[in-house]
Amino acid sequence: MTRVFLMLGLAFFLLWSGYQTRQHPQLKFNSLTDRITHPLDTRLRYRIAEVDPRFKLSVEQVKAISQQATQVWKDGTGKDYFVYDPNAQLTIHLIYDERQYESEQRREHLSRLETNQQQWLNKKKQLDQIEQEVLQNKQILDQKQLQLDQQIQYYNQERQLAQRSPSSSVNAEYFQQRQQHLQQNVEQLQQEIGQYNQKISQLNQQIDELNALDQQLNASVKQYKQRFQPHLFHKGLFNGKQILIYEFESEDDLRLTLAHELGHALGLQHTDDPHALMHPVMKDQDIAHFRLTQADRDLLLAR
Repeated sequence: MTRVFLMLGLAFFLLWSGYQTRQHPQLKFNSLTDRITHPLDTRLRYRIAEVDPRFKLSVEQVKAISQQATQVWKDGTGKDYFVYDPNAQLTIHLIYDERQYESEQRREHLSRLETNQQQWLNKKKQLDQIEQEVLQNKQILDQKQLQLDQQIQYYNQERQLAQRSPSSSVNAEYFQQRQQHLQQNVEQLQQEIGQYNQKISQLNQQIDELNALDQQLNASVKQYKQRFQPHLFHKGLFNGKQILIYEFESEDDLRLTLAHELGHALGLQHTDDPHALMHPVMKDQDIAHFRLTQADRDLLLAR
């Protein structure tokens, strides 16, 4: 009789388990022990199994990020689909290989390019301001030159008139003082013109330096494009037993990549919506403030 009850119990468990799995596909990735121990719990159990130290993240940090990833699904659906379990069958592995190395090298080179570009922009802005000041100085000098020419012309006319009129009350001392004053103005203007020409020379030198920097920047951009040609590779992979993470640029990127692969563990395929979590390429999503899209929820309903 006991054997019969055991057989009936096993049959009921198998039927119930099969029904649960059809309703909640993620359960097939939980261990049999978990299914027996938690018969009514439909959450997918997972754990962090491996974190390569070259990622500079601890297991606890990755665990916290993974829980943020599961929260994306809870916030978007109002349901708990995942639970962290240190004994879970489904494991997450952060594997450091050439993909992450290339990603880090690319970000490092890009950071240097952005720094050099900002230096170029700052120098260009500074030179634009200097050019504007030089232009204003040129206008002031032209005005001074015009005024001085008029003063000299008036002085010559006045002197010629005095020479034609011997009875004129204007004496030689007056013209001598006028001449000295004009000579001082000429020397002052010549000094200012010399300073202006010196500024022009310095400006031209700085423009040459800016052009050389621009050529170096263009060469660096060309080298960057040759070194880091765009190519598509898997940031992560769910193989039915494990979630393997190969590359991410930030903790936000890791959070969304984990959420994406956990979506595959729920039985979801990819969608064509470029803003969706389940789009095959992480590009147009707002990774810092991501929310599930309707396309993601539609995949859940259709599974």
